[in-house]
Amino acid sequence: MNLTVTITLTEEEQALIDTLRREQGLDAPADVLRTLLHDAVQIYDALWDKSFAESQDFVDKLADDAHAAYLEGLTEDFELK
Repeated sequence: MNLTVTITLTEEEQALIDTLRREQGLDAPADVLRTLLHDAVQIYDALWDKSFAESQDFVDKLADDAHAAYLEGLTEDFELK
């Protein structure tokens, strides 16, 4: 599936895209935008992976707290229906 997007850029944004295009040896401004989008997705994925990896400590603490409450008799049994 191809998606066509039309945007209006400021002169500053146009200059930035042209600079990036020349620095990266790309032929067209659209190539710069594709590259930027690809980079943004990689950054987003890396941040998600980092957040997920760091959440393990929180999950471990929740499990420890629940286990301690169980050992102290502060929990109740229940049946799922």
